[in-house]
Amino acid sequence: MRLAAFLLLLAPLLSPLATPAADIRIARDGMVFSVGVRDAEGVTAFYAARGFPKAMLDTIGRTCFVGIGIVNERRDTLWLELANWRFIGADGREISRIGRPEWDRRWAKMNAPLAARATFDWTQLPESRDLQPGEPVAGNVALAAPYGEFSLTARFRTGGGEAIEIAVPGLRCEGDRR
Repeated sequence: MRLAAFLLLLAPLLSPLATPAADIRIARDGMVFSVGVRDAEGVTAFYAARGFPKAMLDTIGRTCFVGIGIVNERRDTLWLELANWRFIGADGREISRIGRPEWDRRWAKMNAPLAARATFDWTQLPESRDLQPGEPVAGNVALAAPYGEFSLTARFRTGGGEAIEIAVPGLRCEGDRR
């Protein structure tokens, strides 16, 4: 029931960022993990509707956003730590993730409005977070736009000391965003 309520709450907020047909849902090890590469046009429109300036929209439009949703259905804590996730291109090279410090530098350089920065930050998946039993989290992970297919390996720790790894192959950013 909590998951259904969470999804109903989240759907209107992130629907412009979604590409439902491409989303992958994995339920195992006491968690539900959803992943989907976001459509550049939809992402840009989402932020444009919130009054973002053109310079921010141009930067956002050249970025690959991977939408992530996680629900902890375990009886113990599940630790989200993006530093333990890897995005690997078809050539075997790691794809750079664009974290909050880099976004902050970019936004400061273009003197982006503080309200737009806060809104953008709100839509990103937290860098680190403990998920208590029944707790969900969702947001985007920004990548330097890769060419071709790439995979995600997401690693989690649990309160019981267990390590969980989820691998998602076959992801692809649409078109050339460079």
